[in-house]
Amino acid sequence: MGSFHRRRRVAWAGGCLALIVLFPRPARWLMGQSLPARTRSAEFTTFGMYSSLTPNYGPELNYGFTAGGDFTKLYKFTSLSLELRAKDANGPTVGEKTLAVGPRFEYRWTRVHAYMNLFVGAGKITFADKYARGSNGTGQNGSVVYSYGGGMDYDITGQWATRFDYQGEHWDLEEKPKILLFPNVFSIGIVCRLRFARDRSQW
Repeated sequence: MGSFHRRRRVAWAGGCLALIVLFPRPARWLMGQSLPARTRSAEFTTFGMYSSLTPNYGPELNYGFTAGGDFTKLYKFTSLSLELRAKDANGPTVGEKTLAVGPRFEYRWTRVHAYMNLFVGAGKITFADKYARGSNGTGQNGSVVYSYGGGMDYDITGQWATRFDYQGEHWDLEEKPKILLFPNVFSIGIVCRLRFARDRSQW
């Protein structure tokens, strides 16, 4: 009789172990969810936006797009990113293209992600009149471009968000006399956040 009870206890323990191995999530629930959920430590973000630009050269507005991506290190309420972004905005007087990279700092509060950034990159400006001042008689010119700004993301889901973005730019066309341009860029668009394959945590 004693050996029968021992075998029954061993069988019961073996059955419980099998349930834990085969069904780990229900097992956590049965154990009172004592194991904390793992959170993401990093993510990759892509975005695309419609942009309105005051080129600071002529009275007309430029319209175009801004697109890019971020590699982001996540902390409890903040994050630090390295962002690469490109802009192409054309108008009746000039067209401006930029490619820039730099750091981005973000603070998260529920669905709102407020951020600020500082970028440096290369810019190309094209002129409708190739003899316009600053065009070098070729209809185009270039500059190192410094960009500063910020904005806000609002989460629609865990993966998708809307973005409202502002960037101020500094151009130096290296002409004599010096030509400095200070364009302003206002953009609205969408953001997609991609987690890494090994990250199985909840959004």
